Amino acid sequence: MSRTIVLLFLLVPVFCVATLAKAESTGSAYGLGKQYFDQGRFDEAYKLLYQAFSENPADLDLNFYLGRAAFESGRYEESVMAFERILIANPEAPRVKLELARAHLKLGSRELAKQYLKEVLASNPPPQVWRNIQGFLDAIAVSEQRHFLNGIFTFGLSHDDNVNVAPSDTSVDINIGGVTFPITIDQQPISDEIYNTTLVANHIYKFEDSPYTWKSTVVNYNAFYESQSVHDINFVSLASGPTLHGKNYLWQIQGLAIFVDVEHDRYQSAWGLNSALTWLVDPAIALNVGVTGQQKNNYADGDKDADNFLLTAGPVFTFGLNRFSISVGEEFENAARDYNSYDRFIGLARYDRQLPYDAALFAGYRFQNTGYHEPSSTDSLINPAKRSDNVSDFSCGLTMRLWQSPEKNRSLSGQLSYTHTKAESNVPLYEYDKNVIAAALSLSF
Repeated sequence: MSRTIVLLFLLVPVFCVATLAKAESTGSAYGLGKQYFDQGRFDEAYKLLYQAFSENPADLDLNFYLGRAAFESGRYEESVMAFERILIANPEAPRVKLELARAHLKLGSRELAKQYLKEVLASNPPPQVWRNIQGFLDAIAVSEQRHFLNGIFTFGLSHDDNVNVAPSDTSVDINIGGVTFPITIDQQPISDEIYNTTLVANHIYKFEDSPYTWKSTVVNYNAFYESQSVHDINFVSLASGPTLHGKNYLWQIQGLAIFVDVEHDRYQSAWGLNSALTWLVDPAIALNVGVTGQQKNNYADGDKDADNFLLTAGPVFTFGLNRFSISVGEEFENAARDYNSYDRFIGLARYDRQLPYDAALFAGYRFQNTGYHEPSSTDSLINPAKRSDNVSDFSCGLTMRLWQSPEKNRSLSGQLSYTHTKAESNVPLYEYDKNVIAAALSLSF
């Protein structure tokens, strides 16, 4: 008996020293883990806190920090396990439910996340917490939304000083049988006011858990001339197809259908395919590439029925309040008659500058060179060479946002612009100048 008592007295100090050493080890890992967490060193914090947890799994505070460190280091399943252990001991802990909701959101479990968020709301949290929770619930609602509709409607009024694109020179020399005859063209520039409307509407369907969406776009443009109603036009285009959203790119492929009426008579229709890629090279530079192929049917003149192919490419640079874009393109049209067939080069440059009070200035230049495959019978009398045209447009203007809804999903903007066009050709009939002053109101939705 006395020997047993002596042995117990000898073992007690050893047990106490071991217990103290274990507690000191656990406390040291826990303390250092919290320190690393506060410093944003989440991966290191998680390893130390997990070491402390394995020695003292019932510590609720330790589990909370372990769950936080697991979440911040991307270990969302481990985060959920840590927070659920706390709820077993304290089922009404609102902060833990909030953290659980965040973790389930990352794991894609939106229904569980909503359940925990609504339970926290029911506990009447402080206003700031309430706002944060409402923000999470709004974000979940947006993520669950499948159909999106947006667009812009524009009403414009413009003054065009040469609506008939009358030639700059009314005197033309015609060669018949080797003899040149000067003739006068009875066509003077006519100015007119034009009322126009444009509707662009987009519908996007978002597939669940997929980088693909399906986008459909309708464009309707109408122009009504005050006196020269022969130029009244109605343009409708439909485009629909898949869009792939990558980490730094957006690629879409769409089928096209286009219908054009002039003075209420069917003028042209077209069917085709379009592909467009936007690649974000870095936050300040984006590259746009587009390819379009279509078949045109001309109801007024079958000789203009054609296959058309267009390739465009160019960068967009954004520096602070400045935006500069460049685009070059090549267009090829193979018509039923060679004198309607052409090859065309297109170059565009535009500069935009943001101003105070939601205003912006812009200036742009567009150049177009068109070379026709063969001269028409009329053109050959003036110049036997193949027709070649150069058209230059210079435009500038001011835009300003006039109103925006509190939800920022609707706005009204105004625009004033001026465009000067100069056309030069080896066939004088196609040389002209025109100036257009335009004002427009646009409602975005």
